Amino acid sequence: MKNFIRIGALVLISIILSTAISIKPDGFFLSTIFTVSGIMFSIGIGLIVTFNITGVKNKDYVILIRKNLSEIRNSFIFYFSLSVLSYILDKYLRDKCFEMTNLNIIGFQLQLNWPILFFVIMFYSIIYFIVNFLNIQKLNNDIFDKVNEL
Repeated sequence: MKNFIRIGALVLISIILSTAISIKPDGFFLSTIFTVSGIMFSIGIGLIVTFNITGVKNKDYVILIRKNLSEIRNSFIFYFSLSVLSYILDKYLRDKCFEMTNLNIIGFQLQLNWPILFFVIMFYSIIYFIVNFLNIQKLNNDIFDKVNEL
């Protein structure tokens, strides 16, 4: 449910940006952002898969760590899937020359520039990946400190 609220917020931000500014990301820019997202996803999944809890003896703590890591893994997969879908839709809509949707909401004329929406989604995913890298590093440090009682 939280993910759908976040996606709704991203759509709202995209509508505001599309209406307020006339800049639109080109295909090369979105391709670059998608490449960065793919690299970060690969690194994140690699960190999660190779995460080492060898020194942890407390069974409850091991279960908690595994649960947290699987939640992070699932979120990584969700946001990367969203980036992939955004990238594919961008390519498809550009080929069809369909990049802008005009909206009339309660008498207000708004616009949704699809490339801006796709950029916002991919950029949010990258920020999400960075935050989770930091969380994984913190978890690793916390485990080390707890195991070695620092």
